Amino acid sequence: MAEYDPAECGVMIDTATTVDRDDAVWIEPHRDGFDVWIHIARAADHVRTGGPTDTEARQRVHTRYRSDHTRHMLPAPVVEAASLTPDRPNDTFAVHLRIDAAGRVLDAALGPGRLTRAWTMTHAEAATAANDPAHPLHATLALALRFAHTMLAARRNAGALAFYDLLSGFATNEEGQIVRLDSGERNSGYIIVQEFMIAANAQIAAWAVREDLPILFRNHRLAAVAGDPAELRDELDALAAAGDGAAFETLRARMKMVSRAATYGPTVHGHHGLNLPVYTHATSPIRRYPDLVTQRILLAAALGRPSPYSPEALADAAAHVNDALDAERRAKAEFFKQRAQAETARHAEAADFATLPYKQFARVLQYAVERGDAPAGLAADTARRLDARELQLREFASVYLYGSGEFAALRERMNRRLADEPQQAQSVLNVYLQDRLGGPVSNETNVHWKVEAEPAFEGPLFSAQVALVYGDTRVESPKRLQRNKKDARNQAALALAAQLADLPDLSVDAAAKPRVEVQRKLLVDGAVNPAEAVQIYAARGVVEDLVWDFSVDGPSHERVFTCVGEGRLRATGETVAAEGSGPTKQAAKTAASVELRVLIEAGLALGETGDRSPA
Repeated sequence: MAEYDPAECGVMIDTATTVDRDDAVWIEPHRDGFDVWIHIARAADHVRTGGPTDTEARQRVHTRYRSDHTRHMLPAPVVEAASLTPDRPNDTFAVHLRIDAAGRVLDAALGPGRLTRAWTMTHAEAATAANDPAHPLHATLALALRFAHTMLAARRNAGALAFYDLLSGFATNEEGQIVRLDSGERNSGYIIVQEFMIAANAQIAAWAVREDLPILFRNHRLAAVAGDPAELRDELDALAAAGDGAAFETLRARMKMVSRAATYGPTVHGHHGLNLPVYTHATSPIRRYPDLVTQRILLAAALGRPSPYSPEALADAAAHVNDALDAERRAKAEFFKQRAQAETARHAEAADFATLPYKQFARVLQYAVERGDAPAGLAADTARRLDARELQLREFASVYLYGSGEFAALRERMNRRLADEPQQAQSVLNVYLQDRLGGPVSNETNVHWKVEAEPAFEGPLFSAQVALVYGDTRVESPKRLQRNKKDARNQAALALAAQLADLPDLSVDAAAKPRVEVQRKLLVDGAVNPAEAVQIYAARGVVEDLVWDFSVDGPSHERVFTCVGEGRLRATGETVAAEGSGPTKQAAKTAASVELRVLIEAGLALGETGDRSPA
């Protein structure tokens, strides 16, 4: 390739039928890291704020892609004028990132840019180029793929629910939902695009926060009982390794139930699905109205001009977009609900349930539970699907919580199954709450956990209690005791689920032996040397697994010894550690013992270390 300016180069990766190209990416090596450019089409130059085109775009909110047609947010002439094309110079909004080998952003700059050398590729073509040394863009796309994997690994290490299974065609979206990929996206080209865009949007949002510049931030929260993202990601990895498509669908349905829709707003509330403190949408201004609004604000700021939106106007735009998207989701759900009802009634009358695809079976089952009238054979086929591990969470919870008549015996079996797998009980509670609320569950207002250590028993031992609140109603579980916080929560949720379903409570407490020692009698006299006092506490069993570790630094005539003492409080199972330094090993140990003694005695006095937050 001839000499070129990397800041003006870009590859546009999209589907084969795309006409509204609004982003391009480029990458160069920088030491052991990366120099990255993301070019975004300057749609704001073609749509006057408050003009007729802008008014229509605001009403449409975003481009809608249908199987037989596309309804663009912007008129066709504007789409053509604003789209990036490889055969002409393009004015852009450019994001330049310098990133190290671990995926950490070292520097970020953004502002007006130019794209003068560009290529268009499909996702599959980009994947091929990344793996074909003979391809003219191989070096760039191979580096782009390495960058994408670096950023993906960094996001996963930070706790994000980020996952791609290109073989099975599943991936997580920004909101933590599992989505099916189109056939043209089941390749590494899709990962390249996703990771570049997430990096750009995250850094644009971070820049706006640093500049104290209100834009349309993208905020997202997950339902209270969605589970730990790290555990969900491990579950996804295990399913991918097993190649279990049915289990993928089950987990997909579960995540859809507990996921909440992200919203736009001029203030920052974080993005749970991506595990980012701040995020926005700015890379698709031709296709999404919030991106167009944000681009106008960013361009004005980069050029030293005031924002084209007052705080009130920006809040109004956010509210309008959120309301429009919510109405669209509801309308879509209602359309499919009505269409499904007639089909469901027909299948319910047919009584040949074993031959029904799962989606149709689920509709029939829900229909029967809601009516309180199960057709002959439906309970038996539901039991068959339960035994075959085909019954998904939504349908399990519906029968478990609300089934009657023919479902009585099956509900008893489900109760025993839930006792064997108590980790599912919190999801059942979430279904119950969603049914009462008619929407997502809020951790702050609808689910109240009380989880704490129980120092009165031989430890470690924790208690958990959960309460569900909706409207003027509050239902609460009994307290359950277990050896760790997670198991205590699961057993408390199991007890409440049985209570709500009016079924026998099969939850259990761990065997608990009351502690016979009186804590104050265990205290070592204050006059005792700190190092000796710590050893006495170890001998009395107050602290277990006590170890001392020494290191030395400095020249031989001026050595400095460092001692680290560490142990585990028997009452809570929590680790206590302290460090001290001195001219001799004994002095260093004494210095460490002073702090370690304080930590041990604080734990002994409180019965814990003070951490009462849920696991």
